Amino acid sequence: MTSLLLPEVKDALRSGDEKILAESVAALTQELLAADIADLLLTLEHDDAVKLFKALEPRKRVHAFEFLGLEEQEKLVENLGADTLGSVLDGMSSDDRADLFRYLPEAARERLYPMLAQAERNDVKRLLEFKEGTAGSVMSTEYATIRPDMTVSEALEHLRHVAPQRETIYVLFVVDDQRRLVGVVSLRELITAVTGSRVSSIMRREVISARATADREEVAALISKYDFLALPIVDENDVMLGIVTHDDVIDVIKAEATEDAQKVGGVEALELPYLETPVLTMVRKRGLWLVLLFVGQMFTANAMSHFENEIMVALVLALFVPMIISSGGNSGGQAASLIIRALAVGEVRISDWWRVVRREVITGLMLGGLLGVLGFVQVLVRAWFSPQEYRGHGMLVAATITVSLVVIVMWGSLAGSMLPILLKRLGLDPATSSTPFVATLCDVTGIVIYFAIAIFMLRGTLL
Repeated sequence: MTSLLLPEVKDALRSGDEKILAESVAALTQELLAADIADLLLTLEHDDAVKLFKALEPRKRVHAFEFLGLEEQEKLVENLGADTLGSVLDGMSSDDRADLFRYLPEAARERLYPMLAQAERNDVKRLLEFKEGTAGSVMSTEYATIRPDMTVSEALEHLRHVAPQRETIYVLFVVDDQRRLVGVVSLRELITAVTGSRVSSIMRREVISARATADREEVAALISKYDFLALPIVDENDVMLGIVTHDDVIDVIKAEATEDAQKVGGVEALELPYLETPVLTMVRKRGLWLVLLFVGQMFTANAMSHFENEIMVALVLALFVPMIISSGGNSGGQAASLIIRALAVGEVRISDWWRVVRREVITGLMLGGLLGVLGFVQVLVRAWFSPQEYRGHGMLVAATITVSLVVIVMWGSLAGSMLPILLKRLGLDPATSSTPFVATLCDVTGIVIYFAIAIFMLRGTLL
């Protein structure tokens, strides 16, 4: 849709007359949603995007601005006049406005504060006090409250008055004179209730809420579990501070999933989209993990050198090192990915560690047995065509490879599953136990296990 309008928009931008431009833009964007207008802005050169943004109707301007990424918002902030920028900031939802101020450098924030009314300025500063990643950092302060002593008709009249300034009115929060949360009622329940009845008689008193200091993932889990439109956020005294809505949770889930995927891949989480991340930042975030993994691989080399004599005596053992240790790393990576995801969605808790151990030991032995059969056949085939390499002990080498695969795959599964749980127990992000990290751990330990088994089974024959 936006690509079809792009030529017409560019023609309108070339007109040079602000009035003609405004009329043309209004006609062209009349049927477009705010998200589509934001996409249209992103397809234009920066100067043209600024012109188009200024020509938008004030309400569409605000909504389109909220759909832009933070970096694009910052670019517009730098090129908009005080009047236009002030109206945009005033019309933004409180949580989106706080996100922008949190992203901007201190100098830019100080320039924008005077453009806000005192109430909005205080609201932004209060939201910025919450640590990033907490419920307080993503909550909105634009929610509808009613008192328990109101009648239904009074509550509806109050709602008509405040609705235009609230992010959602489908869930109403009942607070007392100290703004303590005492109940909740849906708009459906309010509309269908007898008009003369008190709110206290229809509200639900058992309210599920979250503290402002709670992790945003916990909030997302609550909203997902109970299928809420909005979750109330309170302080330690149950005083209402704000709400987190279901659309905020979508952003949270997307951000957390992206962060976990990057960590699992052995990359420090990126704050910006891939194409917007500076190259030096990318090098720093990827380089740290690569250095750590490189150091880990040095231990693999040291482990190999420890068994140098065995390798010199039975060179055939070295042929199967890549196959065996990679099998352990692959098994560990699979287990780590499954447990990281299970921990994230609440399917597995720290207290379930023993159940996980039992499952992974059994699963690892079965998977190791499957690979062991394939390895056994491979060794026998090689021994048939190259008997001199095995010096008549092909069957024994095949058995060694099979046992090694069973043990190493089982160990990889166990290590890969327990590492995320251990990190969770220590208060760290389980996703830090990335697949490359688990693979490196299994490489080092796999070398030791493989040659220990080989020495035990081949002593007196090949060794």
